[in-house]
Amino acid sequence: MPDNEETDNHPDLVKILVDLGPGEARVKESVRQIMARETDPEMRTWLAGIVPYLSFVSATPPTKDKHATVTFRFHVQQQHTNGLGNLHGGCNSTLFDFCTSTVLGMVNKPGYWFWLGVSRSLNVTYLRPVPVGESVLIESELMQVGQRLAHIKGRMRSEKTGVLLATCEHDKVNTDTKM
Repeated sequence: MPDNEETDNHPDLVKILVDLGPGEARVKESVRQIMARETDPEMRTWLAGIVPYLSFVSATPPTKDKHATVTFRFHVQQQHTNGLGNLHGGCNSTLFDFCTSTVLGMVNKPGYWFWLGVSRSLNVTYLRPVPVGESVLIESELMQVGQRLAHIKGRMRSEKTGVLLATCEHDKVNTDTKM
């Protein structure tokens, strides 16, 4: 939401997120707000068929030695599959887009990635099929973040076996204006 008009339409959400500060609580609240929006028939977007099966697992803040991370769990349903009964590549990319964007909530503040930016590129590499019924963990790692650009890596693993199923590199551009 790059302009003040859009910010003014959501003053309670903005205040809540600002008051929480960067970190796990802000990521959880952002995800909670998105999930709530997707259950409202007036507000639903294309994420409505995905978020009911997505849950927050963990988050770690950045330290001197480690990058910020966020992990989600996703349960693959029939509606998320291709004709072969495996997770559709478009759904996989959507999951990476959403999940990797949330890791910016570990460092953002008003005027600095507060609205999580927009995608510049999203490169997904599919390593193994993900069958219907599979539960996966989607790990996002904030590799680098500056004033205008961020580079995030994502990994999708089988929750049961830990096998790496897909990876992504997500580059984002900050669209925040001064608040």
